[in-house]
Amino acid sequence: MNARERILAVLEHKMPDRVPVFPKISFATTNACPGVHVYDYLNDSAVMAECTMAAWRKFGWDGVAMHTSIAWSGIALGSQYVHPRDDIPHRTTCLIPEIGDEAALEKVVVQEPEDVPVMKTVVDAVSLVRQKIGGETCIMAWVDGPLNIGSQLCPLDELLMGILEEPEFCHTLFARCVEQSKHYAKALVEAGADIIAFGHATASCSVVSREIYRTFALPYEKELVAYIHSLGAKAATHICGNIHPIADLIATNGSDIMDFDSVNDVSELIRTAPHMVLRGNLSPTLLATGTPEQIELETKKLLEATANFPGYLLSSGCEVNRNVPDENLCAMVRAVKQYGIR
Repeated sequence: MNARERILAVLEHKMPDRVPVFPKISFATTNACPGVHVYDYLNDSAVMAECTMAAWRKFGWDGVAMHTSIAWSGIALGSQYVHPRDDIPHRTTCLIPEIGDEAALEKVVVQEPEDVPVMKTVVDAVSLVRQKIGGETCIMAWVDGPLNIGSQLCPLDELLMGILEEPEFCHTLFARCVEQSKHYAKALVEAGADIIAFGHATASCSVVSREIYRTFALPYEKELVAYIHSLGAKAATHICGNIHPIADLIATNGSDIMDFDSVNDVSELIRTAPHMVLRGNLSPTLLATGTPEQIELETKKLLEATANFPGYLLSSGCEVNRNVPDENLCAMVRAVKQYGIR
């Protein structure tokens, strides 16, 4: 099996020749291209594509992904950001300074990705990667869940209080946010993405309650997933932090993949969502600070816990940062190739 065939087998819940390794890594791929800065990666499609492919070839993992900053949807819809040379963008001004501001809400107008330079960069990078290695690997691209986008349009504390005090305002906001994600997803699939993942950290039980997730996140996730499927792509849900209290609800949103953080237990998630593909969950902190021997040991434990489960993709629990040593990424891949044979 090549890398693409291996991942497609798992997506069909068929046992591959070995477990695919598919870390969540984006701007850290710049480490495979000396002299490239994060700003270059995020704003130049050729650079993004080349870094993605260079890291894929160097480390030998199976899937590639064009992850981008949560800021992209915020930029598209009107918040203001600064772009450091070697870091992700930082917000400076919110479009909606406080929940309940109807005039500001009216400014939330869905944009076409081709008209948003940072989004167009990703769309074009997906197309370039598809042309070069699309027959060899699966391509994942990322959009954001509506609560994540909402957190980029107004201060997080305002958003969370607004959910309690101005629920109709928030529903209107989230409905517009999910439309932005749908437009972005369409452009990414048309460019060649096989899988559309959406980040929804603001919907985590580390942030909100199970009931808030059920009422303010799940309906919009279902809408987004159904739309992704209508485009002919697979869908993946990534919610940072603790998802055990809502894992059974996530399992009903229609996604093909539940992408989970390192604080969660894969064995429990298998019991909760046996019909889904699970992707996780080596600790990004361990990857950054551990030894290659520790990485191999933790990878082996995950592979042992999932030995009889065909729907498993070995990944980092969240984004791999630039400070992760190459030898630790090599150790992760090496351990999968040694212990992940099926």
